[in-house]
This record gives sequence, C-alpha cells and structure tokens, in this order.
Amino acid sequence: MAYSVDVDEADVAVLNQNLTKSRESFDHIQKSLHIISARSANSATSIKPILSSVNRLNLQKQQISEGLALLQDVSEAASQIHGYEQTLSNSVEYTGLRQYLAAVDEAKQLLVELKPKLKRFTNVLISFETLIDKANIKVQTYFQSVMKAEASTLIGDNAKMNEAKTVLAYFGEQQGSQMAQLFVPGRRDMLVAKARSWAKSCRPVERPANIPYERGSNGINQFNNELIKTIKDEAQMFKSLGLPQDQLRQAVTSVINEVYVGSVMREYYQFFDSPQSLVTNDLLALEIIDNTLHFDKFVENYGLDSVEFGTSVSGFVKKVSPLFREYFRVIESKFAAAGPLTDVNIPQLCVELVSKLRRVSETPDALLAMIVHYKLGDWLVLTPPARFVSVYSSLIPNSGDEASPQFLLSSLFSDIIDAIMINIEMGVKQNDIGFKKSTQGFLLVKNLVMVETIINKSPTLYQCLGSIGMERVNKLKNRFLKLFLDDWNYASYIIIRDMTSIATSSAHQGGSKSGSTSTSVAATNLTSKEKDQVKELFRTFNESFEDALRNYEKHPISDQNLRSYLASEIKKLITSAYFKLYDKYGNSDFTKNKAKYVKYNKQQFEQVLNQRL
Repeated sequence: MAYSVDVDEADVAVLNQNLTKSRESFDHIQKSLHIISARSANSATSIKPILSSVNRLNLQKQQISEGLALLQDVSEAASQIHGYEQTLSNSVEYTGLRQYLAAVDEAKQLLVELKPKLKRFTNVLISFETLIDKANIKVQTYFQSVMKAEASTLIGDNAKMNEAKTVLAYFGEQQGSQMAQLFVPGRRDMLVAKARSWAKSCRPVERPANIPYERGSNGINQFNNELIKTIKDEAQMFKSLGLPQDQLRQAVTSVINEVYVGSVMREYYQFFDSPQSLVTNDLLALEIIDNTLHFDKFVENYGLDSVEFGTSVSGFVKKVSPLFREYFRVIESKFAAAGPLTDVNIPQLCVELVSKLRRVSETPDALLAMIVHYKLGDWLVLTPPARFVSVYSSLIPNSGDEASPQFLLSSLFSDIIDAIMINIEMGVKQNDIGFKKSTQGFLLVKNLVMVETIINKSPTLYQCLGSIGMERVNKLKNRFLKLFLDDWNYASYIIIRDMTSIATSSAHQGGSKSGSTSTSVAATNLTSKEKDQVKELFRTFNESFEDALRNYEKHPISDQNLRSYLASEIKKLITSAYFKLYDKYGNSDFTKNKAKYVKYNKQQFEQVLNQRL
C-alpha cells in the first residue's frame, strides 16, 4: 500500500520542528546574554576605579597647570617687587623726592593688584607692604629733616619749600596736617632754644646809683626784634605751606610763655624791687615796657596773642608806675644837696634833669601805659610834700580832659619842669650872695630858654608836652621875665609915676599955661615948679636907665637867641614909656641946658638900646 502524507500536517510538523529549533536558539541566546551581562558587570566593576584615577589625574593636571600659572604670577610679582625694593631701599636724597614718591605710588598700586592674586602668599604681601610703610617713613623723615632748617632759610630756598609742599600734598590734607604735627614740636624746641640764647643778654645788671642805665645796654630790644623777626618768618612759612594757624600758635605760645614770661619778665620783676632800683634803672624799665607793648601788639595782629604775656606786661607796668613820684623826690634831693645855687651849678643841674626828661620822653608808649594808673596830680602826693608845690604851679585850670592819658602825661612833664625851675627860683632867692631881682630873673629866664631849646630839639619831648605843656612853659617864662625886667620896670615906673604926678599937680593948680594936662600932648609954658619936676624926672630916669643897662651888661649872654629875646622884651617895655616922656617934655622949655637932661631923642634912644642890649 502506498503511503500518503497530509500536506497540512506536514506543514505543522515542520513548523513545530522549526519552533523547537527556534526555542532552542532563543534559550541559547538568552544564556549567551546572561553570560555577556555577567561579564559586562564584571568589566564595569573593574573599569570604575580606573576612571576615578583618570578623573583624579585630570584634576591634578588642572591644579598643576593653575599652580604653574600662579607660580608664574608670583615669579613676575617677585621680580616687580624686587625692582621697587631696590628703588625704595635707597635714600630719598639719592633717588630724588619726586621720583621716590612716584615709586611709592606705583608700589602702592601694585600691592592693590597683587592682593587678590597672591592671597595664599601672605608673607610676600606682608613683606611688600612693610617695604611701602618703610618708604613712607623715609619720606616723613626726609620731610622732618627739611623742616629742621630756620624759617628764614626755608623761605629763601624755593627748592626746599617746593619739596615740603610736595610731601604735604602727597599725604593729602588730613595726613598732611598729621605730618605737620611731626615737625611742630621740633620747631617749637628750636624756637625755644634760640629764644633762650637771646634771653641771656636780657639779664639786668646791678649798678651803682651814680652810674645810671644807658639805653640799649640791656638786650631786651635785640631779644624783642629777633623774636618778632623769627615769628614773622615762621608765620610766612606756615602760610606758604598752607598749614593751620593753630599749629603755629602751639610753637609761638611755648616760646612766649616759657621764655618771655617764664624767664625774661620774671627776672625783670625780681630786679625792680625798690624805689632806688627804679630811679637808677628808669630808662631800662621804660625800655622793657616799650618793647613788651610792641611785642604784644605784634602777636595780637598775627592772631598769636598770649593771655599769660598780656597779664605779665600789665603787672610789670603797674609795678614800676611809682617811678613818676620818684622823679619829684630826685629833683628835691638834687637841689637840697647842691648847696648855694650859682651861675655855674644851675645850668649843670638844669641840663642834667631836663636831659633825663628828654631821654624818658623817647618811650611815649610806655609812659602812656604807666600814666593810666594816676589821676591828675597824684604824682605830687609825696611824704614829705615837695617844696615847690607851695610856691608856684603853672597849671592852667580846665585846660584839658583829665581822663586823657595824653593830657595827664603833658601835666606830669609840665609839673617836672615846674619842679626844676621853681627849685632854682627858691635857690637863687635864698642865695647868701644876695642876687638882685633882675639877676635872679636873668638866671631863671636863661635856664628856662635853655630848657625850651632842649624841648624844641626833641620831637618826643615836644610831643609829650603838647600845646598845653608849651603854654605852661611860657607861663613860667613870663613869671621869671618880670623878675628880670625889674630894673627896666623901675625906669619905666619913674616915667609913669612922675608924669602922672606932674599932670595931677598941674590940674590941682588949674593947669599949666598950655591949658593941657594930657600926658600925650607936648607941654608948653611950664611953671617953674613943673620945670623942676621935669628936670628931676629926666635925671632919675637917666640914672635908672643907665643902671639898668650896666646891670644888663654884666650878664654873660652867649646865646644869640636869648640875647634877642631879652632885648625885645626890654624894648617893648622901656621904649613906649620913654617915647611918651620925650613927646611930652623932650622939646619943651623946661630947661636952657637941654642936653644935660634929654640925652636921647627917639632915634638916639633906639640906637643906644640896639647897641648895648
């Protein structure tokens, strides 16, 4: 029998067979995948540490690169720092100020740039910053060395002044002010040292009473001038540098308080401890006041005034103000010790005392400062009282403002002249020789004219007296002129007396034949009695006139101005009286021997006066 196969079954069988084979193949693949997966897991486990190492190496490589770059920066910075170190290690003088400051500025800028780059290299940054700080200190030291010079030297040295300005500008306003504080103590010490060296010459010296102080022999004037000049230079220097006034005040106040007040004025206070020291050294006291007032005004104008100094000056002025009373005691004692006054010792005393007054007047500011401690006439309140006060005073009542220092000073000086001249008047009147009144007057007028000459030649003395003082001098002169003109007054008096007597007698008798009793109309037809009276008048006048001329010619008058003055006063007095006499009786018929009585006509009378006076 033949075998037959179903096609569909055959296909299924083939399909199943293929499916079986496929399943086997999938199983095999799955196993292979498991194997591969297991092996891949093993590989991953092995590779992971390697990747970590690689990553670490890459990181280290980056760090090394960065480190190398940083090292390069450090190397370059070190090179730059080294360059600045070489420059800044040198002195400012060697490098030059401007170049040195430029290098410091550049170094500061470099430091700012390096700080963020070299954070981990703090030693490098600290070292560089220290270098810059030391450079700043060098600049400050250099500045201080520049500022050690005297102000006058600095002002005259433009280069040094410009360097000082450059340093102050470099540090800026705030730091510049601090910089100034660095040299202010040094300048103060320098000024104090200089002032102390000048102050040595201010030490007052004890001297005998008969050797008075000579102006300028003490060093106060030089001390004052040098100190003022130095402070002016300091002020100019501070102003040029634009430094605050307070810093100048620090230096100046120390000099004033430590040296002027604490040393110079203290010694003066101690020196003037008695009236005798005042009298002997009065010009020194006035010189001190004059200088201190000048200095006080100077520092006030510069805004540098010191309260301590002002107090010291005021105290000293008050301490020596009793000097004015001492002057009157000196005058009284001088005349008391002089003995009998003569034409020889009167001018000596007068010149000595008035010349002293002239020298005193040369410090008017000091005198005005002292006189404010007095009221009018207080300087004459003495024990015992001054003798001249009870004899005469040329004071003119209500002639000025009694509160005015100028008026008080004029009154003081006028009283001193009164004291001198009235003491002379008392002396010549008490003289045992018995001077005639005219001689007394001549001595007084002569010496007062000499006083006037001294006054007129001294601008300061003339200014101290002023117009009121000169009026008082004239008042004194008129007093003494009356004494001098005593002989001439008598001669003039004879004319007036006798002419009045004749006229009165004639009137009582009904008048002369001329019908006129006037003393100004020429007389005619005189009675016998009137003729005798006129003869006696001319005789007595001629005697007194000749006597006056002889007395006048005894006076030694070498001063032409004095001679002219006295002659003028005589002529004013006698000429008018004689001319009245001559006009009335000179051409009358009172005598036949006219030449015996009428010795001079008007012209001849004037000629005689001109020739003999």
